[in-house]
Amino acid sequence: MITTKQLIGAAALGLATFVTSSSALAADSASAGLIGKRHIGADFLATDFRDIDDNGNGGALAFNQPVSDVVDLTGSYSFNQVNGDALDLTRSTVEFGAVYYNQLESYTPFMSAAIGYGWDKWKFPAPAQNDNDESFLYKIGFGVEVPLSDKTAASGELSYRDGTDSDTEDSIGLELGINHWFTEKVALKASVYIVEDDSVTFRIGARFAF
Repeated sequence: MITTKQLIGAAALGLATFVTSSSALAADSASAGLIGKRHIGADFLATDFRDIDDNGNGGALAFNQPVSDVVDLTGSYSFNQVNGDALDLTRSTVEFGAVYYNQLESYTPFMSAAIGYGWDKWKFPAPAQNDNDESFLYKIGFGVEVPLSDKTAASGELSYRDGTDSDTEDSIGLELGINHWFTEKVALKASVYIVEDDSVTFRIGARFAF
């Protein structure tokens, strides 16, 4: 059976190979990607949890604000809910962070950091009691954005997340995404976020430059 750690490793290796092999074909990353552009967005989320039978769904809001030629400020709010036979789970997270990047001719490497707060509300069948869990969160990551054409770019980021609360487990995740600008102001973005031995989240949504 392929574990999530093996899946993350294979995806990271594939991303590195892709970046190396596609650099000669890359276009202008400043016009194709999302980094370095002021935009807001909204996503639909669908999550497959490894340790429970039920899946989750929800949504997210995000913004990106460049403050210099190499730094973007970011913010997001996400909501995920599981309504199942074994339990009901509501998870909300708000984060604020920054992305440091260097736009090269053929790709854009970057590092990211964020802090935030998360709320988890669990509801178990009787006679078990309800339970709440909340914590400050932090995240650090690094990745690369690679243009595929003058309107389309792919990205990948490997990140580490943890919380200040002892009940919050640390995790390593890999996000792979692609975006396409239909106009100068409107783009579609799709991604998959894989967390080791925990979950796989698919998200699709729109980005609006302004």
